[in-house]
Amino acid sequence: MLKPILKLIPGSLTIVFAFYGCFHIVAEIFTSFIPLGFLITALIVFGIYALKVPQPPEDALEAIVGKDLISNENPESYIVKTIAHRGAGLDAPENSLVAFDMCHTGGCDFVEFDVTLTSDGIPVVFHDSTLERMADSNVIVSKTSYEVLKNMDISVKHPLRERFGFTNIPTLDQTVIKLLANGQRMIIDVKDNNAKMVAIILDLYTRYPNLYSNAIVSSFFPNIIYFIRKSDSKIVCSLAFRPHIFANEYFKYPEGKGPRRSTQFWKHYLLKIFDFLHSWALPKFTYYLLGISVILLHKDCLSPEVIIQWRAKGVRVISWTVNSPIEKQHSVRNLKITYLTDTLTGEVSTHSI
Repeated sequence: MLKPILKLIPGSLTIVFAFYGCFHIVAEIFTSFIPLGFLITALIVFGIYALKVPQPPEDALEAIVGKDLISNENPESYIVKTIAHRGAGLDAPENSLVAFDMCHTGGCDFVEFDVTLTSDGIPVVFHDSTLERMADSNVIVSKTSYEVLKNMDISVKHPLRERFGFTNIPTLDQTVIKLLANGQRMIIDVKDNNAKMVAIILDLYTRYPNLYSNAIVSSFFPNIIYFIRKSDSKIVCSLAFRPHIFANEYFKYPEGKGPRRSTQFWKHYLLKIFDFLHSWALPKFTYYLLGISVILLHKDCLSPEVIIQWRAKGVRVISWTVNSPIEKQHSVRNLKITYLTDTLTGEVSTHSI
């Protein structure tokens, strides 16, 4: 019990120093029998400890993603090097059943897919808020019923569209049934910061208990992961992270930050504050509070030091989205981490030593 509590003290002291003030704390050390700053620190430490959700045991994580690449010395052990991002969306229409089948046929039995809600509350496997990028349509997913969405072809703008017939948006249930039947493991990425998604995920695990050893639930939103794990701590979860997630549309090297999410001056800088607080809190206590087993990190904010720091916390690092052969080889051979990729092209040469 003492060791995890000690981990919280540095971050809690930082909170107290930032909000209470160094001067007041130092002054109270010499003028008070029990300094108020110390009491506040203790309350924060034990508050976080009381609210935390216990991390699943290591064998639960290993059942899904296998042994850690850096510690595995047995060539016969189950390990995961490659995860097909959205079912390898460069090779087939992303987040589609045909893409998941293609991964299975191609020997990749671990896929990641996105979940969002339609206007009638049906969880579907789709990434964007609209169909513009996939089907050249301005239809908004959250404002459209599944009866309408299922009749739209999401293969029409794919560069290899000639290889595929009509491809529609699958439901979450259709996807899970397909993947479990294929013997494929999965990362379920919750795209909506919507409380309804918590109940949907919990119900999914109730109806398909094999998911406990075959799936990781992930999201960019810590609150979604917290309430899922608070209700069922056996569910293995991850948190996805990239720099400037709240304030900017994307981040990539060497361009850096993408367009602002908000054109309003005050709102943009409020989102920047959220980004700062989130980036600061995540490695200090958010991960501990959530009890996550995996952190999905954008490849352009990775370094050996970052990976070492997360491993020391007992959290596995998976990078996204790694598409070039050189970056794939660097991830597996040098950094010793699993990666998400949009294409399975060149996988054999990537992993051959």
